[in-house]
Amino acid sequence: MNKTIIGMDIIAKGIRREVTPTSFKSIAIILNIISKNVTTADLDKAIQLSRASFCPVWSMLKGNVDLEVNYKIVS
Repeated sequence: MNKTIIGMDIIAKGIRREVTPTSFKSIAIILNIISKNVTTADLDKAIQLSRASFCPVWSMLKGNVDLEVNYKIVS
């Protein structure tokens, strides 16, 4: 993509199952990106690629945990 990211922070919140083992039921992730040239299309593509093939953690959670990712771009 060849984009410049000046800064980024991630907020993650999870809800645990009430039965043992108390694994996560759902996880919500908010990405705050500081960049002058990253677009929503860029982030949508990066998230989709991570979901589909790049991220082993996402692969491990798939089917077991509801995972929601949102983002905000600040220029």
